[in-house]
Amino acid sequence: METRRAPRQAESRSSGSDSPPSSIPSGSIPDYLEPFIVEQDVSRYSAIDQAVWRFVLLQLHARLARTAHPSYVRGLAESGISAEHIPSIGEMNRRLDSIGWRAVCVDGFIPPRAFTAFQSLGVLPIAAEIRTPDHLPYTPAPDIIHEAAGHAPILIDPRYAAYVRASGEIASRAFASPADARVDRAVRVLSDLKDSRDSLPPDIRAAEAELNDSVAALDAPSEAARLARLYWWTAEYGLVGTPSDYRLYGAGLLSSLGESHFCHGSAVRKLPLSAACVDVGYDITRPQPQLFVARDFEHLHEVLEQVSSTLAFRSGAVTAVRTALASRELCTLQLSGGTEIIGRLSELGGLDSGGARGLWLSFEADAALVESGRCSTRLASPYLVAVGPLADGTDPRHYLAARAAPQAGRARSLQLRYASGVELQGTLTDPPVPGGSCLWLCDVRIQRPGQPPLLHAGPYPVPLAERLLSARAGSSCAAVSPLGTVDRSAPRAERPRVPKRRPHSPRHAQLDALYAATASLRSEPASERGQRIEAVHAVLEAQLPHEWLLRWNLLECLTDLGRADGALGLELRARLLELEHFHGGKYPIALGLDYLEQRRQSA
Repeated sequence: METRRAPRQAESRSSGSDSPPSSIPSGSIPDYLEPFIVEQDVSRYSAIDQAVWRFVLLQLHARLARTAHPSYVRGLAESGISAEHIPSIGEMNRRLDSIGWRAVCVDGFIPPRAFTAFQSLGVLPIAAEIRTPDHLPYTPAPDIIHEAAGHAPILIDPRYAAYVRASGEIASRAFASPADARVDRAVRVLSDLKDSRDSLPPDIRAAEAELNDSVAALDAPSEAARLARLYWWTAEYGLVGTPSDYRLYGAGLLSSLGESHFCHGSAVRKLPLSAACVDVGYDITRPQPQLFVARDFEHLHEVLEQVSSTLAFRSGAVTAVRTALASRELCTLQLSGGTEIIGRLSELGGLDSGGARGLWLSFEADAALVESGRCSTRLASPYLVAVGPLADGTDPRHYLAARAAPQAGRARSLQLRYASGVELQGTLTDPPVPGGSCLWLCDVRIQRPGQPPLLHAGPYPVPLAERLLSARAGSSCAAVSPLGTVDRSAPRAERPRVPKRRPHSPRHAQLDALYAATASLRSEPASERGQRIEAVHAVLEAQLPHEWLLRWNLLECLTDLGRADGALGLELRARLLELEHFHGGKYPIALGLDYLEQRRQSA
């Protein structure tokens, strides 16, 4: 998948500074997301990396200026992106701030929950790695071309930006399934293998088989999977307009030389966007056989609302709590009276009557209580709460009066029998904060129907809730990470730096030096370029007969000099056409030649 510009020089340094802006925005990032943020080191990009970026961006800009949403070209410049160099994510963060968004640097794939959390905050996570020349038309792993040049430009449209943020907010409440985790792992492994030069065919085939098996094992797509499909068919591969007259806005299309071209073919069906798109799966390793066309960006909000209306947190308490238990995910349960409980459900009771006589719910360790806006993260384990009427039909809130301070020297015992069959008894103690809808007990004994009693020393909060209102995935409290336990030990100064350093052969170092020398030609006087171009060409002919991208760069230099029709220009063009045949059309050589021809004719 590409998880996942214009020729205008973007600023690479803040005013008055000798170093690029930090790729870590200050403030407003929740603690649980901090461990996913890394530091971009722009000095680690090689001359080959810069050539890959420049080639892709030049071709995309020339093509998409005509076929992309009108916001695309303007959005490139306003988000700090130039075709001339790989962007500084710190600079992008500064530019995006003007439209209410920010950018952070991440290291490749991050958990889906973290990705949607960033989006819900108006933060664009950008992977700093860049595809290799071997994967120039399309990369199976996240890279900066896809995430910077693909996702950022259209965010300048307010309605689209609001949709991306809203989709993150809704997705953060949607439940996944245990099977989703297996699919996610399989996708990551396959993407990494396909992106690596060192991968062996048997390993790739085994990873493909695991992905196929994990997808086949899904009984039905989870809520999170359906939201992911909607995001894929809109923000990643969306069209806007009509099926016969449309523009591209999905990042997967805006960052792929192949699919931005092939998507216009008649073999790719163009279907009107509707909520039914969540029933259509996708394969991230192959071109898409159909695409969905939104009427406009307001249409995206309409479809998102239709899909979100089917999610558990909006479908009634019993449906929601059943979904929460099946997911085994961290969830937030909202009780009447304003109390919330955050944790992973381990057991439910009372559902045999549809919850009419009340429920009891048991949580795994580290459950948290939110009462009167205060979040406690140290509830007894296992923590059990009963919801609903008492056995005599009394509303449990009647017992709030029992919170009056006990008389000196006299402990107050309390016993509650619920209609669900749960019996609870203990000794009243003072609540940690005034108000709320909980009683706090010590020396607690809880008896569930047909099971051994649970004993807790306390203090133990007992919400006096008449009913369960809803359940949603994730955490409603900033003090409880919706991602579970994450590593917060690395101080900011020691964050990993990306892109990663990789060992290279002497031959690769020689090639990179040739790319650097060729790139420097663009800033040299025209009178000095010709001899330098011939020198690099001679090395290529003698030592690197199959290298195409550097030859294309040499031909570009000759085109800018008006010498593409000279002897060396014609030789380079003929050699590139031979390499197009030699590589079996694997690389966009013909596309690059067409681009240079158009530049030559318009000069």
